[in-house]
Amino acid sequence: MSKSVPSVWEEVFTPSQLARLWRQCQERHWGRSLALVGWLHLFAFAACYYLTVVRDYHESAGYLAIWIGELVGMALIFRLSGGPSAEPPTPLSRFITRVWIAYFLLAFNLGSMNTLRGHVFFEMFPAMASLASFGFLVMTFAISRKFFAAVLVMFAAGLLMAAFLLHAYLIFALAWWGVLQGIGWSLRAASEVHELPECGIEHSEFTPPVRQA
Repeated sequence: MSKSVPSVWEEVFTPSQLARLWRQCQERHWGRSLALVGWLHLFAFAACYYLTVVRDYHESAGYLAIWIGELVGMALIFRLSGGPSAEPPTPLSRFITRVWIAYFLLAFNLGSMNTLRGHVFFEMFPAMASLASFGFLVMTFAISRKFFAAVLVMFAAGLLMAAFLLHAYLIFALAWWGVLQGIGWSLRAASEVHELPECGIEHSEFTPPVRQA
């Protein structure tokens, strides 16, 4: 991408902000953390699928316990995998965190509305995939166009969940697992060659962070 011609991907955040985010991503091992979270999510929602299909269990308390456990597990993975940060969170990383906190709040709201309506199954569950698709759409506009692949995956997952509601937990689990594995391994591969994806900064302008002993 030519540096002389600004693109839509550089209008939201500057190349220097993206470079700082990338340095923090490498320092905190976000690629590895996201891949591990993908496996955690797969196991958590496979458990939800087991409760729904095999055990014919539909009480909200059991599912809520699994989801809270997954959130705690996610926090531990990022904390233990990344270790203590040498720098404070960047404005861009705080923006990303707020986007996904908003996703979790809206997802919880969907679950609450489903319970208040008295549905036995999670009838509003497919909309959660649409919320994820919107979250990745924000990432596409703000960070990198490569996130649009995740938009399409979650969009398709929502349609499949609506068509096969009994298997929605399994579809959702596999969709998120695929997306998180793709993002996680892409970040790890890029870290090995010190790439700056979609930042508009030449390789020579980026110096990887050096950890002090």
